[in-house]
Amino acid sequence: MTKEIPKINNEYLKEKRKKQRIQQRRVQRMIVGILVVIVLLILVYMFTPISHIKSADIKGNHYVSKQDILKELDIQNHPRIYAYSSDDAEARLKKNELIDEVTIEKGLFNPIEVNVKEHTIIAVTTEKSRVVPMIENGKVLKDYKQEVPNEAPYIEGFKGAEKRNLVDALQKMDRTTRAQISEIVSAPQKDQPHLIKLFMRDGIEVVGNTNTIAEKLKYYPSMSQALEKDETGKLKKSGFIDLSVGATFIPYDNVNNGQTSSASAKEVQSGTASEDKAKDDLQKALNKIKDKESSE
Repeated sequence: MTKEIPKINNEYLKEKRKKQRIQQRRVQRMIVGILVVIVLLILVYMFTPISHIKSADIKGNHYVSKQDILKELDIQNHPRIYAYSSDDAEARLKKNELIDEVTIEKGLFNPIEVNVKEHTIIAVTTEKSRVVPMIENGKVLKDYKQEVPNEAPYIEGFKGAEKRNLVDALQKMDRTTRAQISEIVSAPQKDQPHLIKLFMRDGIEVVGNTNTIAEKLKYYPSMSQALEKDETGKLKKSGFIDLSVGATFIPYDNVNNGQTSSASAKEVQSGTASEDKAKDDLQKALNKIKDKESSE
């Protein structure tokens, strides 16, 4: 006996298909709507001021001015952020000898972010009658045409190995310490080939050794403050600080009268400050260096 095949409910199938078609149309309309919105947003972004590069957030620059960086960014001629080539801008900026590294980050909206890492100007020197900077690796920027910063010491008379020794010493100093030095002059002697003279910005003269000056000059602020000065800031007792071997304050009159056997003192010229007694507290400041050396 054969089983009876159940009858298919045509009305049920029709209703089910109808609901499926309605659901498909809803999905299609939703997809089309989303695509239309996306296209409209893209058009709004591309052809309205939203995508304009209005500014640049520049960080890390110290020597290179913001104006010079903006000039190389050239955002005025490339107003749309999506069409702006950060690689080309980075290449232009790296042509500046003071810029070591630079990265430009851009998102969908402005400003673009520019992160600059500069070389450190450790000194300035004369090259073909022009004052130009020297960076931390000892390279002299001979073609530098911008204003030379006033925070680095002027160096004179250094060549070869002694120049490299001085570069190493200046590298070890922080920016604040270097900024206290106005000029450094090579003053080698037979028994002290690494002798140098430093003319500080507060008018005090320091004699030192290129091999030890970076460490000893950390104490300079306390040395300077310990010296008695008049109302104009000049030393009441003219002399110099000798850091070439130990740490000593030597009045100029002792040098002129031959009362000191310091080899460095023999090369120091007399100052112009008025004659009076130097403050004894200076030696206490200098003794900090001696104590540190003896404990090492």
